[in-house]
Amino acid sequence: MATVMKEGLGLPLEKTLAYKLSQRDTTYDETGCYWGTKELTLKDQDPIKYEQFFSRLQSAVFAAREKARYVAASPGGREMGESVWALATAEGDTLAMSLGFISHCAAFPVSIKHMIDNDFEDNPGINDGDVFGTDDPLTSGAPHPGDTYTLVPIAVEGEVIAWACSVNHIMEAGAPQAGSWPVFTVDTFMDGFVFPPMKTGENLRQAKWWETLWMRRTRAGAMNILDDKMRLAGCSMIHGSIHEIAEEYGVEYYKQACKEIIEESRRMILDNMRSTLIPGRYEGSCFRISMLKGQQTIWKHADKNEMLHVHTMFSQDEKGGIVFDTEGSSRWGYHGFNGYPGGSDVGLYLGITTTFAHSCKASAGVNMNVESIYHEGSIYNPDTEFAACANIWAQSMQMQCLSSSAIHRNFFMRGYLEEAFAPEDSWDGVQGSGVLEDGTPYGFTNFEWVGGGAMGAYPFKDGTPCTWAQHTQLCNVGNSEEFEYLIPPLHHLGRKLEPGYCGHGKYRGGVGQSSVHWMQETGQRLGITRGGSATSMTTFLSSGMNGGYPAPGVITVTALNTNIPDLIKADGDTPTTAGEVLAYAAKGKLTGDITSWKYDPPEQSMGDNDLWANAAGASGGWGDPLERENSSVVEDIRIGQLPEDFAKTMYGVVATKDEDGMVTMDEAATKQEQDALYASRKADSKPAVEWWKEQKAKVESHTIREELLEMYRSSTSFAGYDKHYRNFWQLDDDFEI
Repeated sequence: MATVMKEGLGLPLEKTLAYKLSQRDTTYDETGCYWGTKELTLKDQDPIKYEQFFSRLQSAVFAAREKARYVAASPGGREMGESVWALATAEGDTLAMSLGFISHCAAFPVSIKHMIDNDFEDNPGINDGDVFGTDDPLTSGAPHPGDTYTLVPIAVEGEVIAWACSVNHIMEAGAPQAGSWPVFTVDTFMDGFVFPPMKTGENLRQAKWWETLWMRRTRAGAMNILDDKMRLAGCSMIHGSIHEIAEEYGVEYYKQACKEIIEESRRMILDNMRSTLIPGRYEGSCFRISMLKGQQTIWKHADKNEMLHVHTMFSQDEKGGIVFDTEGSSRWGYHGFNGYPGGSDVGLYLGITTTFAHSCKASAGVNMNVESIYHEGSIYNPDTEFAACANIWAQSMQMQCLSSSAIHRNFFMRGYLEEAFAPEDSWDGVQGSGVLEDGTPYGFTNFEWVGGGAMGAYPFKDGTPCTWAQHTQLCNVGNSEEFEYLIPPLHHLGRKLEPGYCGHGKYRGGVGQSSVHWMQETGQRLGITRGGSATSMTTFLSSGMNGGYPAPGVITVTALNTNIPDLIKADGDTPTTAGEVLAYAAKGKLTGDITSWKYDPPEQSMGDNDLWANAAGASGGWGDPLERENSSVVEDIRIGQLPEDFAKTMYGVVATKDEDGMVTMDEAATKQEQDALYASRKADSKPAVEWWKEQKAKVESHTIREELLEMYRSSTSFAGYDKHYRNFWQLDDDFEI
C-alpha cells in the first residue's frame, strides 16, 4: 500500500501530529484503553527493560529540575516548589514528571492540542529543538498568566515523538496591578502579559526579541528572563536525554513503550480510586468575596461587590473513576477570579494527582480517570474569550480543597485514620511595584506563604504548621534573606507562627504563619497589594471535619506613618506578627494609620517606617473543641500558640501563664466554664426543622443582602442547581429568587 504523504511537511500522514491526535482519541473512544493498548506487550516480554526505560525517562525530568534551577532562576524559581519539568507524548500526554507542580499535567495537552488544531505543523512549523512559550488560560490551559510554560518538541527524522515541558510561577505578570495575581482586573486585557502558544526560539535558543518583550511587558523583566532561561535549560536537558534514549532503544520501542506506560498508570490509578473511595455524592460549597465597589469607577460594569459561590459535587462513575461537577458555581464576572477548563483542571488535579498516583507512574493516566464538568458561562468556563483570569487560584484552591475534603472523608470511612485530615490551603502573597531612589523601576511577588502552609487536623492528632502545600510536594517558604534582596524596601520584623491562628477542635489544625514587613528606603514610589486565596470576611471552606472549626481566612494589616523608629530606639520591642501589630496599636504602643483588611486591600502607597503584615496558611480542626484534652490546651498556652483568654473562650480552659512561662490551670474554674459552654450551646440550639423554617422565610421574603441574592441568582441560572436549590427550600416553580 502506497504511503500517504502530508503535503508540505514531507512526512507520511501517520507521523504527523494531527493524525496522531485523531488516532489517540478514536482508539480510546473505541476501546477505553490509551491508544487501544489492551495488552502491555513490552512490559510482559521484558519487564526489566521496560522498567529501565521508564527509569531513564523519570531520571531525565528529575535531573532537569534539580540542575536547571541552579543554572538560572529568580529566587522564587530556585527556592520554591512552584515549578515542574515533564516529558509528554507527541499528542501532549504526560509520561514523566519531576517533583513540584505535577498537576500541570492537565495543561500541557491543552497547549499542544491548540498548536495541532491550528496547523502549527505547517506554519510556523514544529521542528526538533524549537522553543514555544505560553501563559494564556484560554488556549494553553494555564491557570493564570503568572504560570508560564516552555515547550520544546523532540523530533527524530522530522517526526515529533515527544515534548519537553516546563512551567514555573514567575515573579511579575505585567498587569496594571503589579504582581503575580492581579485582583483588580476587569477583562483579559488587564491580566498582564498574556500570550497564546507561540514559537519564541529555535535550536534550543530563544530569539532576542523574546527577551525584549519580557523587559518591556513586565516589571520584573530580569527575573522573568532568568526563569525563562531556567525552564529552557531543563527542557534542553530533557531534549538531549530523550534523543539518547530513542537512539539506544529504537524509535518504535520508544513510541510503543510510552503508550504502555500511560495505559499501565491509567489502570493502576483507577485501581487506587476503586480501593480508596466509597461510592456516593459528596457535596461542598465555599465562598469568595470580590470587593471592587468604589475601586473600578472607570469601568462602571465592574464597580460592584460580589460574593462568589463555589459549589461542587464529587462522585464516582460506573468504572470507579472520579466525576467532579461544578454546577451551581457562580457565573463569570468582571473580576480576576475566573478561569478556563484547562487551568481549572490544574487546580482540581492538585489533590487527585498526589493522592491516586502515589504508587505508580505519575502520568496522563490521571487525566483519563477524571471527568471534570465545568458548565459554560460559569467562573470555570466563561462563554467569552475575554474573561479575566489573573487570580483563578483565589477560588480554584477552594474547589480542589472541596475535592480533597471528599477524598479524606473517604479515607476516614475506610478506616485510614493516618491518611485522613482536614485539607485547606489559605495561602497569601504580597506583591507590588516601585521605583528606587535612582529611578530603577521594579515589580515583585513575595511567595513565602504560598510555598507552605499548615496541615489540617487528623482524627487522632493535631495538624503541623508550615509543612504542607496542596499544590506541590516540595513545601518550602524560602529564605527570608532571598526575599529581602529581591524586594529591597521590605524587611522582616517578624516571620513566625501566629498564636491561635488555626481551625480549632478536639484536634486543632496546624497554626498559620505571619509576617511583618517594615518599609525602609522606599525610594521614589512603592505600592503593595496582595493576591491570596482567602479573605477573613468568610472562612476558606464552609466547615471543619466532624465538628471541628474551619480555619480562619487571611488577614492583612497595614500601618502607615508609624512610630517604629521610637520603639527601636526605646527597647527594640517591635511587633512580629499581624496579631501583635493590632495588639500594640490597641495598647497605644504602636501609633499611625492602622487598618485591618478583611478583604483584598486596594494598592497601598507605602513609605519609610510603614508596616505591611499578614497572617495566612492556617488549616481546619477535627472534632468538637470541648472534647479536647485540657492538658493539650495547657501545652498550647505554654508554647505560645494559644492566648490564655482565647483558651477560655474556645475550650473553656481557665489558665494563667507566669513570667517564667509556667502555666497553671484552675481545674474547678475550668470545669465550671466548660459546663457553662455546654449549657449555653443547649440553650442556643434548636431543632433543625425550626432553623430550616426560619431560613426559608428569609429566602421567600428576600431578606438577604443584595450581594447574596445576586450570588444565588447567578448560581440558579444553571438548571441543575436551580432544581437543587428549589428542592431544598421547597420553593414553587414560579418563585423568583
